[in-house]
Amino acid sequence: MAYAACDSAVAIGMGEGSVGAGTGATVGKVAGRDGAMKGGVGCWLEQAGELMVGAVAVVNAFGDVRDGKGNIIAGARAPDGSFVDSARILAYAPPAPPGAQPPKGSNTTLAVVATNAALSRSAVSELAQAASAALYRRITPAGTSFDGDIVFALCRHEGTAAPLVQVEALAVRALETAIERAVRLA
Repeated sequence: MAYAACDSAVAIGMGEGSVGAGTGATVGKVAGRDGAMKGGVGCWLEQAGELMVGAVAVVNAFGDVRDGKGNIIAGARAPDGSFVDSARILAYAPPAPPGAQPPKGSNTTLAVVATNAALSRSAVSELAQAASAALYRRITPAGTSFDGDIVFALCRHEGTAAPLVQVEALAVRALETAIERAVRLA
């Protein structure tokens, strides 16, 4: 089936929002399934001269998603529809009974950052680690015991020469925007 999927793939763009792996994705589950909002798939490309870094994210997070100004744009909602701020509830409210908590591993934000820069094996690992900053900036809280978040990084064997720190900075920006697009387009 994998070969058939690759053979039938077309390079005309990727769907975003509630498509593919993002179809059943949700965010903001601290108020339970009824208070959660749709998650989804988002992608973005950042470019500086010839250097390009793209990101794809499937956002199915326990926490809320915030925009670049820190405002919640998708997340746990109260019955009146207002956002409840998952990070604040977890920090200051008594814990929910064990049966009300989501199963471990039921929330996962999967992300891939890819660049046309030629990087060493260790640099690719560092790129994935640096790009994970986007999760912590845009999803609050991220990396909880209810999440299975992961960021993968890819590069070409031969490609553009660029300082790793520049590739990392572009990767964080691309992934932040991909996360936001995932919920805005869902």
